[in-house]
Amino acid sequence: MFLRVSGVNDTPSVNDTASNQKDMNRIFVLDIGTRKVCGLIAEPGLSNCLEVIDCEILEHETRAMYAGQIHDIDKVAKTVGIIKETLEKKNNLKLEKVAVAVAGRMLRTFSERKNRVISLDESQRNIPRDEEISVDEIRDLELMAVQEIINRLGKQSMEFYCVGYTVVNYYLDNQRINNLIGQKGTEIGVEVLATFLPRKVLESIFTVLRKVGLEAFSVSLEPIAAINAIIPADMRRLNLALVDIGAGTSDIAITRGGSIIAYGMVPLAGDEITEKICERYLLDFNTGEQVKRNLSIQEKISFTDIFEQKHELTTEEIITEIIPAVENLAKKITQEIITLNQNPVTAVVCVGGGSLTPLLQEKLASSLNLDKRRVGIRKTEMIQSLLDKTGRLYGPEGVTPVGIALLAWQNQGLEFMNVKVNEKRVHLVNLNRNLTVVSALAQAGVEMKKIYSRPGLAKTFEINGQLKIVKGTIGKNAVIKLNGEDTKLDTLVSNDDEITFIEAIDGEDAKVKIIGVINEEQIKRVVLNGKETRIMPNIFIDSKILDLETEIPDRAKIVIKPDYTIRSLLEKEGYKVENNSTWEICVFVNEQTKILKQRTYQLLVNGVEAGFDYEINDGDIIEYQTFPRISYRVKDVIDLPVEGKSLRVKVNGEEYVFPGGKGKILLNDREVRPEEYIYDGAEIKTYPGKDAEVILADIFRYVSLDLENKQMSSFGIGSSTCRKLRLLINNCEAKFTTPLSDGSEVKIYFE
Repeated sequence: MFLRVSGVNDTPSVNDTASNQKDMNRIFVLDIGTRKVCGLIAEPGLSNCLEVIDCEILEHETRAMYAGQIHDIDKVAKTVGIIKETLEKKNNLKLEKVAVAVAGRMLRTFSERKNRVISLDESQRNIPRDEEISVDEIRDLELMAVQEIINRLGKQSMEFYCVGYTVVNYYLDNQRINNLIGQKGTEIGVEVLATFLPRKVLESIFTVLRKVGLEAFSVSLEPIAAINAIIPADMRRLNLALVDIGAGTSDIAITRGGSIIAYGMVPLAGDEITEKICERYLLDFNTGEQVKRNLSIQEKISFTDIFEQKHELTTEEIITEIIPAVENLAKKITQEIITLNQNPVTAVVCVGGGSLTPLLQEKLASSLNLDKRRVGIRKTEMIQSLLDKTGRLYGPEGVTPVGIALLAWQNQGLEFMNVKVNEKRVHLVNLNRNLTVVSALAQAGVEMKKIYSRPGLAKTFEINGQLKIVKGTIGKNAVIKLNGEDTKLDTLVSNDDEITFIEAIDGEDAKVKIIGVINEEQIKRVVLNGKETRIMPNIFIDSKILDLETEIPDRAKIVIKPDYTIRSLLEKEGYKVENNSTWEICVFVNEQTKILKQRTYQLLVNGVEAGFDYEINDGDIIEYQTFPRISYRVKDVIDLPVEGKSLRVKVNGEEYVFPGGKGKILLNDREVRPEEYIYDGAEIKTYPGKDAEVILADIFRYVSLDLENKQMSSFGIGSSTCRKLRLLINNCEAKFTTPLSDGSEVKIYFE
């Protein structure tokens, strides 16, 4: 179960995964970046999915931030305030709490290892051998590890904020293990990687939030948010570098052996490229930013410089100018990656708007000596636990704000709290002031089976040899009271609160019908002759076809046999399909044999001819009709002969075109038109047209010349009283029989 906290208003509701009920308690998230601010509202959905229900993105009016640092608090607060008010009005709510993350600017380390931007610690405690390890026990252990790091800092801890942590390794009885949940042993351990920022770095963000009436309930580091969203645990076995390239900073996280081993930051990003464009073409920053963004979507870009001079350049020309800046950014990122990893990584995953910079991926690959296919972008659409109902979070830009939301949902932060659970006082660790009732109960040693209802018995069966399990219902939630009042599992608790609870009621055994095991992908929806039709697969148990409403017995062996051919569809829909409705004729085209099929039907799929064995795809538009035997025409089997090349000449400055000859088509040695019908055994030959051949005398068939008009005078000849005729081709003397070539210039006059 995910433990999370309300980010909207002060009244959180429940996200009870055990009961599969949707928690309508919403999270407000702000990603305050160097160039723009993204605000979103999210809520937990079904199947551990976070749903983004609204989103607003707004650019800073001026450069109020540089390299991830706020320089003008009032201007940033104005932008944040507009986003907050817009979301409040659109969703009819009051936003008071918000989850944020900061860039790794001035990230500090307190580990003993030199030049590492992480702090490692390991905490262990003994547990009973016969008790399964719960999610909350693991969570408790993680917090203890983080607290030990803070304790080591002593007075220095007052100067720093813990902005997040990630688990490097889990241990069971001193042996490394991927997942402790449900395990049994005598000792568990966890190794965490915690990151800290100086308080003064965060104070500017907190000031901005206070100015618009917001309180930060979750604060983390941007690379932690990004990697939590886009690099799942199974990918962390690879030695990867995640690079979150924004406008002002490029945040870096390194994974290896299933863990996140380091974080870092380069104070350069997309603005470096924008400034290069501004410097090269004398542009203000906003114009330069627009030019940069257009590089990936336009072939030619027009803009006006600071002197009001207009420019129109190709994308390639501009990209050539920014290559040095792109190479510098790639070099800096590479240096930080190698510093953090001690060696080049095996692949680089890029997120953030700056990752779309032209040539950046290629330069990173070259700088790290990697194949270019090992440097790529992961997009927001790849986040498996996300459902974006706004449609505005796409590409690499949306990864970080979604990651912030996911971290808030998973309840990160630090705080100690004293709470009474069933008259027993317990000392609890609370990250980011997000301690919930369920977390308090678990840490107090309450058995999970008493907090959560036992699900009904599952039903197991096979589908095409693959084992399927359908769980029973969850049952009725436990009755929980906070300070004597009914409450929910995800309700926040405060210091000295008292919690009591009543055991949950178990759920019912699983029930499932045949229709419930058919995947949506197995149902094809097509349009057949204008009618929408659903195609269902055939379902068998013990060779018997089952009705879709049949209840599946336990341990049943189900066989699904899809038959999505057009033949099957037509037969099911009552159409007659004749197997012998196609025959062949043989013709010869330019001495090449062609076999032509003739049909008594027409079958089109999405406007293209298809056969009866065509495998139908979802959404296909199928048209089927029968008719008498059809015949082919000459044009159906040949490429029409090309015409000969035309010849262009200029006569006394005017251009004339002499067309080439037209090609010929012979059917059994008889010249025919393309529309002529053909028959079995027909011999067809095509001949291309001849190129135009013209001598000087030929022009008089097409050109009427007035040798005494002003056109003759234009050559400096004067009157035609001088009767000697001059013929020139390309200013050389010519005769009537002199051939002309394409582009010849002819002059004819008397002198």
